[in-house]
Amino acid sequence: MLYLFLKAFHLAAVLTWAGGMLALAVVLASQRAHGAQASGQPLLAAIYRWDRRATTPALAVVWLLGITLVVMGGWYSAPWLWVKFAIVFVLSGLHGNQSAGLRRLLAGQVTQPPASVRWVPGLTIVAITAVALLVIIKPWGNV
Repeated sequence: MLYLFLKAFHLAAVLTWAGGMLALAVVLASQRAHGAQASGQPLLAAIYRWDRRATTPALAVVWLLGITLVVMGGWYSAPWLWVKFAIVFVLSGLHGNQSAGLRRLLAGQVTQPPASVRWVPGLTIVAITAVALLVIIKPWGNV
């Protein structure tokens, strides 16, 4: 029963983190497309607060519970799990990059996000979909 509760909380943290990452990605891409405007500052500040209070803590919970579930399930040798870890590792780095970009934007260190933010929302969706498929289908051996 403990395993199921941990799995449910892991999923809730994943949904919170993914939603926050998508919101951050869309706002940064929009900021890039439409340029910096004074009227956009409250939205950027709100997204920044949400990122600090919800998205980033959710990321920590995702990793903590994910590793706990791996240990409890004994999935160390499952190839699908290592592919999932690689994708989640890249997503974690992407989140850190987005958060830093938003922080620099709010601090006035840059006037707009880099051009690469245009493809980040799509990449995030593709990566999250790939993780979901790996978890549900468990290709390369169901351990």
